[in-house]
Formats: sequence, C-alpha cells, structure tokens
Amino acid sequence: MQIEVFPTLGGVPDEAINDKVVIVVDVLRTGTTLAVALACGCLDIIPVLSPEEAIEMKGRLGDERVLLGGERNGLKIPGFDLGNSPLEYQRTGMEHKRLIFTSTNGTRALRRASGAKKVVVAALVNAPAVAQAVAAMEGDVSIICAGEREHLSIEDFWAAGFLVRELLKYNDFSLRDGALVARDYQAYRTDPQEVVLEGFQARQLMEQGFGEDIKFCIQIGIIGLVPLYSGGVIRKL
Repeated sequence: MQIEVFPTLGGVPDEAINDKVVIVVDVLRTGTTLAVALACGCLDIIPVLSPEEAIEMKGRLGDERVLLGGERNGLKIPGFDLGNSPLEYQRTGMEHKRLIFTSTNGTRALRRASGAKKVVVAALVNAPAVAQAVAAMEGDVSIICAGEREHLSIEDFWAAGFLVRELLKYNDFSLRDGALVARDYQAYRTDPQEVVLEGFQARQLMEQGFGEDIKFCIQIGIIGLVPLYSGGVIRKL
C-alpha cells in the first residue's frame, strides 16, 4: 500500500483518485468547520461549488432544517446563515440540522475527489482519528491539500505530513515522493502554530479579524470524529 501527497489541487491526476482512499485536507478552515458541525449534532452536510448552487438546492429540498453555510475570500456569503468559522458553528444550535456548504477551496477539493473509493475530510483537529480510520480501510492513500486556489497552503502541507506519520503507526505503507517530502517537512518544523502563522491564509484571516479561528484550528486531535464524503453528502463515519 502506498501514500502520496498532493500539495495543490491542480496537480492531482485521475489515477490518484480512482480506486484510492482520499484524504482531503483543509486546516483553515473548511476541514475544521465541517468536523465541528458534525460534532455539534449536524445530521449531514452537502458540499457545493457555488452560492447559487447552494441557494437552488435549499429551495429544491424544501426542508426547514437546512442551513446555508460558507465563505468567499474568507468572508460569510451575503444571505447565508453561517460563514466558515468553526467557532460560529460551536455557538449555533446544529442539532438535527442539515447544512449546505460552499467554500473557496475546500468544497472544490471534495468535488475533485468524489470518484475515489473512500473520501474523508481532515484538519489538525481530527487528524489522529482520520489516520486511524483510513489505515483500517486498506488500499493506497492519496492526501490532497485543498490549498489556496491553485497555490500551496503551508498549513495543509504540514497537516499532510502529520497524517503520513500517523498512518505509518498503523500500517507499513510505502511512501511516494510527495509523502516523503511532507513527512520530512513536518518532522523538521515541529510547531504547528509557528508554521500556520507564517502562512498566507493565516495572515489573511488575521487581517479579517479571525485570529481566534486560527487558534482553534491548530489544536491537534481535539475532535475524535471522521467526516466521510459519499454520494454527495458528508456524514460521520
């Protein structure tokens, strides 16, 4: 069994998805927010590519339990119930709610991975639980960093390296070059806070007033839940 890491969404070939177990990593903030929403009682989450698709789907579902959540360029979409702050989802009554969600990078990565054998969503807050679950699935693993549009996001790459190291605790995986580099980078830069705060996305979020979100997102393993994306819907594994 092999592990490969793709630092940006643009470099992911079809062969890295078909018949693979895919981990989509988005630390700031979609992966964190989706894990928090499920941990707070959300029944399921439908990721979509655009605000227009989200609004159309809510109307079509006709379900009073449905909330619209998401962001564009880090900010809550006008007319939506929620943005992309995990702290906002903690404060909101998510029990028995359904969520239609769109984000600048994370939902694009999920759609790209939709043809995989299994797709799970990871951030630092649930990375240990994700690694344990994926190791039990057996098969080759592709770790896809959501990144920032087509650019590498350092926090996602660091988290990918952390996931590689965690996966190796459970199975004797063979590492392809991307996984080797991610593993070694994470071993070299051991402080997630230091790494994350240097990154472009963290600096942008700080300027927008989301410093508390960053502090939350760098907590490793505080959520023992694995979001599974299957049939267009994310639910707890």
